[in-house]
Amino acid sequence: MQFWRITFVLVLLSISVLFLIQSPPTPQTMRFEHADKIAHFGLFFILAGSLHLAFRPRVWVGLLLLLVYGIVIEVVQHYVPGRGADPWDLVADMVGALTFYALRLAVKIPRRRRLQS
Repeated sequence: MQFWRITFVLVLLSISVLFLIQSPPTPQTMRFEHADKIAHFGLFFILAGSLHLAFRPRVWVGLLLLLVYGIVIEVVQHYVPGRGADPWDLVADMVGALTFYALRLAVKIPRRRRLQS
């Protein structure tokens, strides 16, 4: 359990740094539209997974914690030069977290049914 808690803290710190560093401008031709939303989705999927492994919170508690973290990150980004707050980033964050919990539930239910058979 200690390993997963340390892993969660490292993931949280790494993601926070990624969200708050000033990204260099890139020509539009080098990236596709909404690439940042895919990054938000993936990072929150990983964050939800590491949170679950570290603390095993109830789903609603995990989602609430991740929602609060996502809101805080967006508010802080508003004040970071070269960054900006975007409510759609928060949507992508929560879709990533919800996807983790949905997949976890989908895997958990069939395994429980097999054990009962």
